[in-house]
Amino acid sequence: MNDFVTYLNSLNNANSSNENALAEAQVTNEFYKDFHIDRNLGSYLVQQLKKKPTCVILTGHAGDGKTSLVYQVLKSFDIFNEKEGLKKYDQKYSSELDRELFYIKDMSELAESEQIKLLEKALSGKQQDISSIVVSNTGPLMATFKHLIKQGRISDITEDNVEMQLLELMDKNEGLEVKIGNYEILLVNMARIDNVVLVPKIIERITSENLWEPCSKCSKSDGCPIYNNYLSVKENKENIVQFITSYYRWLFESDRRLTIRQIIAQLSYAMTGNQNCNSNMDSESIFRYHFSNLFFGFNGLYINEEAMQIRAIKELQKLEIDSKETIFDYDYFVKNDFSHLTTLSHVVISKEWNIKMQKYKLKPAEYMKTEEPYLLRKAVRRMNILFGQNNRESLNQLLDELFSPIFSKYITYHERKWNIKESRNMKATITKALHFILVGTHSEKQNEKIYLPLQRYGTGMQNVQLLLGELEGNDISIIQKYTESVFDSDENHYEIFISFSSKREYKVPLMLLDYFDLISKGAVSTKLNPSLSHGINKMKSQLFLDYKYRDENETIRLLIHTLKGTRLMKLQIDEAEIFVD
Repeated sequence: MNDFVTYLNSLNNANSSNENALAEAQVTNEFYKDFHIDRNLGSYLVQQLKKKPTCVILTGHAGDGKTSLVYQVLKSFDIFNEKEGLKKYDQKYSSELDRELFYIKDMSELAESEQIKLLEKALSGKQQDISSIVVSNTGPLMATFKHLIKQGRISDITEDNVEMQLLELMDKNEGLEVKIGNYEILLVNMARIDNVVLVPKIIERITSENLWEPCSKCSKSDGCPIYNNYLSVKENKENIVQFITSYYRWLFESDRRLTIRQIIAQLSYAMTGNQNCNSNMDSESIFRYHFSNLFFGFNGLYINEEAMQIRAIKELQKLEIDSKETIFDYDYFVKNDFSHLTTLSHVVISKEWNIKMQKYKLKPAEYMKTEEPYLLRKAVRRMNILFGQNNRESLNQLLDELFSPIFSKYITYHERKWNIKESRNMKATITKALHFILVGTHSEKQNEKIYLPLQRYGTGMQNVQLLLGELEGNDISIIQKYTESVFDSDENHYEIFISFSSKREYKVPLMLLDYFDLISKGAVSTKLNPSLSHGINKMKSQLFLDYKYRDENETIRLLIHTLKGTRLMKLQIDEAEIFVD
């Protein structure tokens, strides 16, 4: 019997036994110390609290790890009692700080009158040489600040201004102490923290050898799907970490960020399928509850509706990446060659494939009319995605096939500085896309001048366009900038920007780069997030202002699109005469 399996089952919401899904319940569990990851953000807060009395406010979404961070800070100062757990609020003396530390575990759990009283206590603590940590979701935090202003307990600021100032602090998330009215706070917005960087550490914790030692001694281990998942993940951990991290990165960059709780829910469910050491297992259990199926929300070939309660699985289902063809399809489905898979996975899928092929051999016509062959191919692809033996090059190719043709490049340029060739290629991609967006036609040659024509929306391509300005090739630069996190060096990364000679810069996130890539390759129409579309329109408007023609003599320029390319025509009107150049 392995109690760690029971603990893993309690970390997701796919069934009712999730008593440890909340951090306040976890911290008293015997496995929490083995599973908990100390965050660099926690170390940053510890250092700030050591410097002087400080009021730290942690806000963000439910499941972002706010309560776990309080646990980490209290533990760092050796003032956390594991038997007692975290109280709703408490004040304890720290010998290391040589002062009292007051904390509120979660403002949402308190009555409104208590919220007002305790937040005022936290804010004013600095005047009594007391530090404090306040955990609150955004709504209760703003409401309580407004109540304190209305009651005259916070001065020098209005209710409207406090909301704007708090929102600005949450958006910037700089980790600096700032004055709100007559009080100082250090506000951290956990919703702006990149949780993807923690994924390798979480997987490392889940597969810690000491936590699975009871399984290795179990007489039923050979037929146990849970232990098989542990061994399978260990066998291909590097590739699994790369793919899962990439998947969560894709969600993060497409404005579908997951909380720590949601990430852990998917990973814990993928290990156990909410089965335990007493579950009844048959000969197909190892395939049915294989990590590759559970991670996608399947029990064998079929979707498990309970698993759809886990948001990370639901988002993965929407992508339908197990329905996309890959370069390995021919080997698997025509040659029946599964050698690309790891040893343990090869055994599992070969056995299942042979069982299903027996049905096909007996009644091929009838079998092919069922959905089972299609579902079986999807199961093989899931196995390939997580348990294919990929090097960096083949994994990048797989990611591009599953997510976007530009995705692996984006991840690479997110992690490191690009070289001269990569920089030139990126500029070529983006300038070609800008040419189409601004002019309406694909450019005929590299570094071509980009004209700024007047366009009438909703009428399709115009053969004759009135020009308002133009961009030379050297007016555009594509640059990388290194962004450093105040809280966590693991979050440091490079970002891509379009820079214009007018000194204006525009960030290029993944979804916009994906759009540019599609346009540069000839796509005439493609979907774009409304917020990004608004950003492009704003950039276009600014370009027309910065690069419009400023002739002293009034010259009318026309861009004419012909079958042989574009032609520029200049017209000058002098009284009753028109001069054509």
